[in-house]
Amino acid sequence: MAPRPQELAKTLESTLLRPSAARDDLDALGDEAAALHLAAVAVLPVHVAAAATRLRGSDVKVVALVSFPFGADTPAVKAAAADAAAADGADDVEVMMALSAFMTGDLNAVRDELAAIVRAARLRTASSGRRATAVRAVLETAYLDDRRIRLAARVAKAAGVDGVVTSTGLAPKSASPLDVELLRDELGGLAVKAAGGIRSLRDAHDLLAAGATRLGTTTAAALLQQARG
Repeated sequence: MAPRPQELAKTLESTLLRPSAARDDLDALGDEAAALHLAAVAVLPVHVAAAATRLRGSDVKVVALVSFPFGADTPAVKAAAADAAAADGADDVEVMMALSAFMTGDLNAVRDELAAIVRAARLRTASSGRRATAVRAVLETAYLDDRRIRLAARVAKAAGVDGVVTSTGLAPKSASPLDVELLRDELGGLAVKAAGGIRSLRDAHDLLAAGATRLGTTTAAALLQQARG
């Protein structure tokens, strides 16, 4: 059964990744998300503090997108960015995994980097008394075959993340229901977010039916309009 519009809204995370985005764009993103009661807005670290201020008192979370889109920062830089995002008010952190290390087979390095980011985010929120910042690993499934998708999921789970994300939304291939199914098989109860190329209500329904719990999109308002008929 397709989710009702209000249920669909709470799966949607409205994403702003445009490098030219100005403060007016950020304010518009937050205001729309609050009016539609979306699950979250997902923004680059430089915008987290402003988004958190704009959305204070609403039911919309703020997600910080760390090391987007390549995951090519050093582990220390990623951990510091996650810590800073939590300090600025991020409820969740999504971090692009070390894709280069993964593709060369250095799985321990990928796991250890993600584990350090999880520790940094949780230490920050534990010391402040806030809810622990959830950390999700972005796997960029567009570059992975089925075997590697499963392997990446196992590495992320071993690192202690709270969930995974299929992609940054900037890769050449969109999220697919099969990617989500493979991740769900490996992760059990951990959250799976599908992102990239979700432009129609059918896309959204197919990904949710495959097991996604969140959808990252730049077209949240249009999807909800379609859902309302």
